[in-house]
Amino acid sequence: MNRFTAVVESVVPAESLAWLRLPRGRLAARLPCRKGERLAIAIRPEEVLLCAAHPGLVSARNVVPGRIRSLRHVPEGVYVTVHAAPPLVAMVTRGAVRDMKLARGRRVFAVVKASSVQVRTTVRAPLLVSVVGRRGVLTHPLLALLRAIRETGSLTAAAEAEGITYRTAWLRAERANRAWGAPLVARRRGGQGGGGAVLTAQGDAVLRLADRR
Repeated sequence: MNRFTAVVESVVPAESLAWLRLPRGRLAARLPCRKGERLAIAIRPEEVLLCAAHPGLVSARNVVPGRIRSLRHVPEGVYVTVHAAPPLVAMVTRGAVRDMKLARGRRVFAVVKASSVQVRTTVRAPLLVSVVGRRGVLTHPLLALLRAIRETGSLTAAAEAEGITYRTAWLRAERANRAWGAPLVARRRGGQGGGGAVLTAQGDAVLRLADRR
């Protein structure tokens, strides 16, 4: 899941449209919201389309240029992480990867309909969900990074999704490992997409625990 915290930059009532400012980039969305409101939003990877060239005039309001950061094969298809503003993860078929010759570094355009942007919650105050580990507390920023790593399979892409630097992301991952008292994040070397970062089984368990709260 593509998850972001956004601020409503403007609202166009005549079109039932809102423009959202993200840590990186902006998106159009069809949401009931007010200017200045802070929202936690999500976009399903299946709702992100990839084009090898600019699609021209299309009904979708969001056409985001970028380059492929990584490809991660899973039983249901391929997760493609696109380095863009905002960074996005798309779910495509293996046939699409083959036919479009998708590979790391390839320039693509991510297309997202405004109606595909979903509100998770209105952010009125910092989220206080936390999980207590054996050696410390996994606070909301640490859990948010774990979720981003789970979705992107890349520490770099997770950092971009959270609007932080790679160094900050790596320090948070190390802090999460120390707080839990066992590895929650591990490096993945080689393979399709050239490696990255993944959650361990305990990392998945921690997020399931947090999501139940």
